[in-house]
Amino acid sequence: MSAAPYRVHRLIQDLNRDPGLVTTFLADPEPVFQRYGIAEHERQLLREGTPGALLQLGVHPNLQMKFLRIRGAPGVGPGPLASYLRDLQLGP
Repeated sequence: MSAAPYRVHRLIQDLNRDPGLVTTFLADPEPVFQRYGIAEHERQLLREGTPGALLQLGVHPNLQMKFLRIRGAPGVGPGPLASYLRDLQLGP
């Protein structure tokens, strides 16, 4: 498991599995953050929702892609790894 706290991983995994939770989260994430015990600094990074913020949180890259897809980030979805790494500013 990567460096992100278990509760952050659990949140993203549950969002990936439960469309009702996604609807609630997208409407107002605060009750969902409270339910999962997400700390304030983690909330800020999740609200930002960029690849860099998720990397700073220590979220596994697979879960990063799932979270970005759930959030409806433009250009996120099945596609080349190079563009994802470029967004992280790690690639060419």
